[in-house]
Amino acid sequence: MSTTTTNSKRRALLLAAYGCLAPLPAMAQEAPAGARDDIIVTARAASASILGSDVSPMAYPQSVRVLDRDLLDAVNATRLGDVFDLAGGVARQNDFGGLWDKVSIRGFAGDENAGPDIRINRFSSNFGFNAPIDTATIQQVEVLKGATAALSGLGEPGGAINLVTKAPLDRFQGSADLSYGSWNSLRATADVTGPLAQGLSARLIGVAEQRDSFREHVDGSRRLIAPSIAWRPLDGLRLLYQAEYMRNTSVLDRGIVAVGGNARAMDRRTFLGEPGDGHIVQNSLWQQASLFADLGKDMRLELGASQRDGSLRGYGTMVDFGPRGLQADGRTAGRDRRYHDFDWNDLSLRVELTAKGTLFGMTHDLRIGADRVRHAMDFVLDRARGTATRPLLPIDLFDPVYSQAALPVPPAFASRYTRFRSESVYAQDLIGAGPFTLLLGARWNSFRETVINRLAANRRLETRDRGVTPRVALTWRASAALAFYASWGESLRLNPSDGTTTFNAERSHSTEAGVKFALFGGRLTGQAALFDMIKRNVLNPNAIDPFVRTQIGRQRSRGGEIELNWKAADGLLVTGTYTHLDATVRNDANAALIGTPLSNVPDDMGSLFVQQTLGRFALGGGVSHVGKRAGDPFGTAYRLPAYTIARANLSVALNDRLTLRADIDNIFDTYYIASAYANVWTMPGAPRNFRVTASTRF
Repeated sequence: MSTTTTNSKRRALLLAAYGCLAPLPAMAQEAPAGARDDIIVTARAASASILGSDVSPMAYPQSVRVLDRDLLDAVNATRLGDVFDLAGGVARQNDFGGLWDKVSIRGFAGDENAGPDIRINRFSSNFGFNAPIDTATIQQVEVLKGATAALSGLGEPGGAINLVTKAPLDRFQGSADLSYGSWNSLRATADVTGPLAQGLSARLIGVAEQRDSFREHVDGSRRLIAPSIAWRPLDGLRLLYQAEYMRNTSVLDRGIVAVGGNARAMDRRTFLGEPGDGHIVQNSLWQQASLFADLGKDMRLELGASQRDGSLRGYGTMVDFGPRGLQADGRTAGRDRRYHDFDWNDLSLRVELTAKGTLFGMTHDLRIGADRVRHAMDFVLDRARGTATRPLLPIDLFDPVYSQAALPVPPAFASRYTRFRSESVYAQDLIGAGPFTLLLGARWNSFRETVINRLAANRRLETRDRGVTPRVALTWRASAALAFYASWGESLRLNPSDGTTTFNAERSHSTEAGVKFALFGGRLTGQAALFDMIKRNVLNPNAIDPFVRTQIGRQRSRGGEIELNWKAADGLLVTGTYTHLDATVRNDANAALIGTPLSNVPDDMGSLFVQQTLGRFALGGGVSHVGKRAGDPFGTAYRLPAYTIARANLSVALNDRLTLRADIDNIFDTYYIASAYANVWTMPGAPRNFRVTASTRF
């Protein structure tokens, strides 16, 4: 397979021409836990934060949920998906057999493959098919709800997720963790940082992981190394380079089949693929570089670039759709076999000027910027299928026997090259006048996509669009402890071609109103919001063949949410969220879809986590609830049952440097369904499992 760009040229471009990226203070000290705010953590520079500003969280007119490093450590998270339950309004979606992160925010899931708007230090990061994100390199997770397009780009009205990564520190610090858990899962991590010379610091993070699964014939591994270096050559000038190489292997596992509409009819351990397929291998090399210049008089300049190369290769066998799949006897299913061969790369550039000042008695926090994104993908998929009368590789759902016949070599099914370009200019001003803060913002977007279908005589398909996405929001600070806000914005997002046709761009708008509070000296913080969002021109897969897509006329998601956080001086930490959603198809040429709920979006979901520290001991636990959900996007009656699961943890500090910890997840061994794409691809959650971790800090 040809690669989309020469790697050496791309890296030279980053290191020589664009020594700049998602700026962070090169050697900023990480704030102590007590100095962090539960709503927005400001220990890192505003330039890396999704807000792009260091404005007070009470004054910012939008719902923001921040999961800081303390909370990531409290729940012992190793994947980004481990903290979704605590984010509020974030629901798991089909994740392609566990090969990437896929969620909805406030009911909207974004692109079927890429998912919602996930960013790293405010740069888009979910182009391509990247492996689930590891938390070893993350300092904090920020979930900004509602309209974000005016500042952050892309176009998901539900919100965006921003990951602020760990940067080098100007003091020596190190840590190492070793974990062993159920199904012989073993994980080791190390993180070392400190100064190399005056004004020069570095950091190195490494992960090695080997894992089995409660699912039969499913295992995997991970290797990650993440170096970074920060340099402050002059006062007011900072440069940062960060990189991460990851190799992730896993078995493509599409879960179980719902028989007779019962999502839990099968044994949750049963694997319906073929062990002979081996592993899917994902490789990625991510790089960011940044330059931050203080221009004086409350002005600063940021230059940045972010680049990623990635690949995904391997075989997978899965139950087919329609009459080729589940048979009339209710226990036999035909399958299809695929070979995936994907390569991608992307490059994002950004320049941003910030100015603060006072004009006509009002304060201004003005940001003006421009960005450019280039993304390319080579997509080759081979696929072998049976027919309705002769299903391929039939398997007994309740007594599977593998390798009954030679695995077929899949013939060519799709082969295309995709090139995407976008340019944007944006501006945002936060205007303060007494107790009021007014946010005005707008982004001009221009994007184009070219797809060359190699199996159709190199047929060329082009999509172009442009538009302005405005945003207006207002906060009224009723008192030092109470603020009310309202926000409105529009979004625009390209709908990618499937290689056979093009689609109109997705357009949306969102409205929300809410309240924020900080009581008892800031120990109790929280926010509540009501919201209403509408999307048009949403792509939807076909029930017989998911590769065939149509555009839905309109989707709507509305609801309310509340978040509470309590952090007491006696070591008690409590954080909880609750969200109610009404997310449905509102209008479509297919009348059968009108009024049907959006896939994998529960009416109600909530979580609670509590941890108490008592001297050398820390005891924690939590509970998560997810309501009943639609199990597919096809308008059928298939539903996933509601579930509630609990977890607990206990840790003891043996001395100042060594800590032992034990975690138990799904304490009551609940058989629950985490997500589904359809009745034939239904993913059960893990049964009760444990993990023991030894940690050292130095």
